[in-house]
Order: sequence, then C-alpha cells, then structure tokens
Amino acid sequence: MKLKEAIDDYLINGRVVAQKSSKTMDAYQHNLVVYAKYLENESIINVEDITILQIDSFLNVYALDHVASSVNQMIATLHSFHKFTSLNHPEYKDPTTSLRGINNNRHLPVYCSIADLKKLFESFGSSNQDIYHKTILVVLYSCGLRVSELCDLRCNDVHLSQQIVKVKGKGDKERIIPMASACCEQIEEYMRLVRCDWDKKHIPQLFVNRLGHPCTRQYVHHLIKEKVNALDLDPRISAHSFRHSFATHLLDGHADLRIVQELLGHSDIQTTQIYTHIQSDRLKNTYDSYFLWTDKKEEEK
Repeated sequence: MKLKEAIDDYLINGRVVAQKSSKTMDAYQHNLVVYAKYLENESIINVEDITILQIDSFLNVYALDHVASSVNQMIATLHSFHKFTSLNHPEYKDPTTSLRGINNNRHLPVYCSIADLKKLFESFGSSNQDIYHKTILVVLYSCGLRVSELCDLRCNDVHLSQQIVKVKGKGDKERIIPMASACCEQIEEYMRLVRCDWDKKHIPQLFVNRLGHPCTRQYVHHLIKEKVNALDLDPRISAHSFRHSFATHLLDGHADLRIVQELLGHSDIQTTQIYTHIQSDRLKNTYDSYFLWTDKKEEEK
C-alpha cells in the first residue's frame, strides 16, 4: 500500500468519521507531510517497507531542529497514524509499538570550535577535489545550512556581488543569508576552477561532482566523517554540527537571537534558544576552570 494513500485514508477518517478538531488534524497533516517527504528521500514509498529503524532515523533528524515538545507531538502523530493503518489493514504491522516519547531535557548539540574549523579548512590542498570539498564545508558553516539545503542550492541562488544566498528551507520557506567575503571567494574559486570543468550535464545545482551529478546528502555526511577521523576531531561532529557552530559563533559575536532564528529558518524561537544554553554552559566551564586554577595557585603558596 502506498504511503500517500494510507495518509489520505487516515486524514479523511480523522476529519469525517472521528470528527477530530480541525486544529488537531491540521497538525497531524503537517507532521505526516514532513514524515512522508523524509521517507520518499530515502526511497521508501510503501507502508509495509517502514520499520522502526527508519522511524528512529527520521526522528533523530527531526529532533535536530525541533524542541522536545514538537518531537513528542510528531511521535504521537506517528503512533496514531500507524495504529489506524494496522487496524484497518491487519497485514501491515504497526512499527511504532515500541516507540516512546523523549525527555524534555534536550542534549546540547555538538558544535565545532574556531580552532576545529581552522584546522579543518587548512587541511585542504589545491586539487580540484580538495577545492570542491572545502567549498562544501565553508558554505555549510558560513551560511548555517541544513545538508538538504546545501545540496538543493542552485547557481542562481548565489549572488556573489551582493554577498547573499537565497535558501529554500522547510515548508518551502525562502530566506536570505548574507555571506562573508571568505565564503564568496571560496565559491568563486570553485566555480572558476572546478565547476566549469565538472558540469558536463549543465545542471542548475551549485555543487556538482566530477561525474557531473549533483552532490548528495550521503556524500556530504561521508566527507565530514572522513575528515573528522583523519584530523582526530571530536567523533560526534556531524554535518549538522556546522549549523550549530554557525549559530553559536554568531551569538558569541553578540548577534540578536531573533536574527539568528531568521538566518537558521527556525519557525519557533524556542528551537534557537538551545544555543543560549551552549553559551551558558561554556561560560560556567570557563568560570570553574578559572577558580580551579586559583585554588591550585593557593595550594602552591
């Protein structure tokens, strides 16, 4: 059974038969559209092919940009949808039976320090492959993009003379992000030296591999994992860590939280506020280390 058909049946039943409130059903519909789009990107279009592993993977990605209460709402939606589908189609098992809500105390995201980024960017050479890889990571960090946004970025979205990039995020919402001069220079070098040779099929995407194909999310994840291992950086660093670093470093530079929210494309300010917790945690660590140092000095006297 096609996932889209199952979702349509579920929504019609909720609105017409169960007569749930329009607000509830609108929320369920929004959540299921996000869910279905993720699974489609993973080449899963049939209900019977969905497993708890895929659902866990989806929720891990979803939790990166949403507060715990939103994640729990998504979990409730998935429980309700899959339970309805399995009851009406007993041949399909409910993959959410072991799924549980998450604690509201979210773990702080992993980010890269300035030293980490300096070490990373300085590790690239002058080959076409290195220029390609460096540009991917510079844009990912400098613009605070999600990996999907990076891969979908088109050449006509990038305006080097104005130092801005137009990004289409979740829900097809567009936002304008300013680019630092270093980022513009890196993109210009890539387009002049690499992309002009690799773009054999004349595709609109900015990032094109040596075969002329668009860059994929899987490729970016693999690239980062390889570089992190090679440079002996924190193994928890992922593609999303660059987005976390973008936000954290902006706030370190006294950027307004609302501005950071707009640049990240967060619909809820609570999602952005997680980065203020990072700053508080870092300040506390610095404070503690200072007093540990003074205690040691006292002992030496």
